[in-house]
Amino acid sequence: MSDSIVTRPARKSDASEIALLVNIATHGGMIRGWVNDAKAAGTYDPMEVGRIEMLDDDEAPFNWRSATIAESTDGEVAGMLLGYREPDTARPVPKTTMAFMVPLLQLEAEAHGTWFISMLGVHIGWRGKDVGSQLLDVAEVKAGETKAGGLSLIVEDVNTDAQRLYQRRGYAVRTSRPMVRFPGGPPPGKDWLLMVKE
Repeated sequence: MSDSIVTRPARKSDASEIALLVNIATHGGMIRGWVNDAKAAGTYDPMEVGRIEMLDDDEAPFNWRSATIAESTDGEVAGMLLGYREPDTARPVPKTTMAFMVPLLQLEAEAHGTWFISMLGVHIGWRGKDVGSQLLDVAEVKAGETKAGGLSLIVEDVNTDAQRLYQRRGYAVRTSRPMVRFPGGPPPGKDWLLMVKE
C-alpha cells in the first residue's frame, strides 16, 4: 500500500467501487434498500443493484458522474467523494419518498445554494491517513467552481469522529431531524445533523 494519494474524477468503470464506498459511507445502510430491490432488478446480489444505480445516467446527480476517486499512486482506490451543487431554492420532498429518507431529504433541501457532500467514504486501511481531508479539499474547489454559498453535509449524531473532522474543517451544525426507522433495522442513531461551512 502506497501512502501517496492522488484524486481524479470518477470514470464509469468505477461504478462498482463507488457503490461499495457509498455503502461504507452509510455504515451499511444503503445495502438494506438494495437487498429489497435486488429481486426486481433481476439479480441476487444487492451490491449489483448499487452498481446499477451508480451507472444511471439520468438527470439526477447521484451517480458516477458526481464522484471523485482518491487512489494511491499504484492504483489502489482509497476513498470516494460524491457531491453536487444544490439548487439556489429548496426543493420539496416528493410525496412518494420512503419514510426513512424524508428527514435526510428535508435537511438536504435546507442546504440549498451550497455544494452538498452527499457521500464521503474511505476504505478501512486508509482511514486516519488524511484521505478524507484530501477529498474535502476537492469539495472546496468544486464549491468555488460552482459559486456555491458554502458547503454542506449530513452526519449521524453518533458519528463523533466524523463530526470532529468536519468541525476542524470549519463546519458547524445548522439544524437536525430525528431519524426514522430503516428498512430491516433500527436507524444508526437518534438524529441526523446538517453541518454547513459558510
